[in-house]
Amino acid sequence: MGIIKNELLLKDYINDIIFYIAVNFWYIFLIVAVIFILLSIKLLKDYINLKFRLKEINKNLLEPLAQIKESDEFEGYLSTLDKFLQLEVSALYSKRGEVFFLDIRSKHDTEVGLEQRLYKKDLIEHKKVGRFERYIFHSNEAALVCYAKEEIELEYYKGILETIVAYYEKLATKAHRSALEVAEERSKDIMQRLFNIRSTTETFLKFVVSLLRKKTDARIIILGNKLTKKQKVFRYGEETPYKKRFYIRNTPYTLDIFTKAPLDSTTIDEIGKFLDLAGSYYENLDTDSKMVRNYIEFLRFSVRALEVQSPFFINHSQKVRTVSIEIAKNLFMDEKSIAALALGAEFHDVGMIGKIENILDKKHVKGSELDIIKYHPVIGALLVEPIDGAYAISDIIRYHHERYDGKGYPYGISGKAFPLGAQIVALAEFYVGITSPRAYRKPLSHDEAVQKISEQKNALVHERVIDAFLENHSGIKSKLELIDAKQS
Repeated sequence: MGIIKNELLLKDYINDIIFYIAVNFWYIFLIVAVIFILLSIKLLKDYINLKFRLKEINKNLLEPLAQIKESDEFEGYLSTLDKFLQLEVSALYSKRGEVFFLDIRSKHDTEVGLEQRLYKKDLIEHKKVGRFERYIFHSNEAALVCYAKEEIELEYYKGILETIVAYYEKLATKAHRSALEVAEERSKDIMQRLFNIRSTTETFLKFVVSLLRKKTDARIIILGNKLTKKQKVFRYGEETPYKKRFYIRNTPYTLDIFTKAPLDSTTIDEIGKFLDLAGSYYENLDTDSKMVRNYIEFLRFSVRALEVQSPFFINHSQKVRTVSIEIAKNLFMDEKSIAALALGAEFHDVGMIGKIENILDKKHVKGSELDIIKYHPVIGALLVEPIDGAYAISDIIRYHHERYDGKGYPYGISGKAFPLGAQIVALAEFYVGITSPRAYRKPLSHDEAVQKISEQKNALVHERVIDAFLENHSGIKSKLELIDAKQS
């Protein structure tokens, strides 16, 4: 009974306290209620604002983004992005080597001073640049740069901006692959025929004979097969008294070379080495490093044989190689890419071996002869295919006569379908060509050539490639002068 009585007394005491607080401090409950109501209103308002903002983002950014099917369509989209986020300018970059280069910008006349290239140290998400707030969002292969007068509310927009970059990277990569596939498809028939021709023993050996004739000035070359006892005679003039027999290693073939005067020991040694290389290729050419080196030497011999035939093309490949390397350095390409580019530049005209070389020195070229010339990049690309696994140079050679504006040959590709390596070689050959004499014109001076090149932005090649040339055109001129000095 005592315990129950105590509990009742405690309960009455607590009720008295609550009654006292309610009577004397009623306004506290009112304040709590008001705070709760205000918080509820704020949460509701924030929810409505967020829902409205998401609706606007979806309508103005996500839906237009979903409509984009090609990377080239992003220029108009960037203008939409600028308007929605009140940006001064925005731009998309693509990665080349270790550096991001400008691809698309929303405005061309701004006071921002948009960079042509971004380095790793520049990839800071938010930074104050002059009067503007700069934001950079990047993926593995692309970057989006936004300049704004006021700070962007990243809690709302960071996700969509990162999505834009990722989507652009996907489409740009797809576009690059598709362009190459289209170009290959357009030339499928001619390339297949050329490949079949190249793969025949007879054509390959004719190619070898053609090179030896240039090196030795032979009047008669007899190609013999020790197994079948068959012989094929190549005649290039009158009978000559001197004969020298060579054996093509790893093959059943012999070569009897007839000349006006006896071959000297140096020439004999050089021909022997060349035929050893040709035999190695004939037997089995794969990605083994020794085979690759041998085939590269075989191609070098071919290019030298081409160049000695014309006074206008002496050291042409070496000059194009030198200019290409300097441009690539200014584009901050990695060493592996520069090595492949240098080889592609050196062999860019290897497809001219054959009938084409006899056309080059003519003052007037027929339409049919011009058609033959236009296919030399395709032939050259096929000739270097055996080493393309070790050095990715076939596309450089295949497309080095294309133009960024689509007016090149033989495919007529344009824009981003034009590989960067091929663009570099195209510009290098353009410069070397216009500063070298030809049968039909005089050469331009270095300054005249620089002026002409500066006018070719986004016409011959992309402007960034031309900018890379212009950055060090004086140094390029000096290096070519050294090549000429060694020759003389």
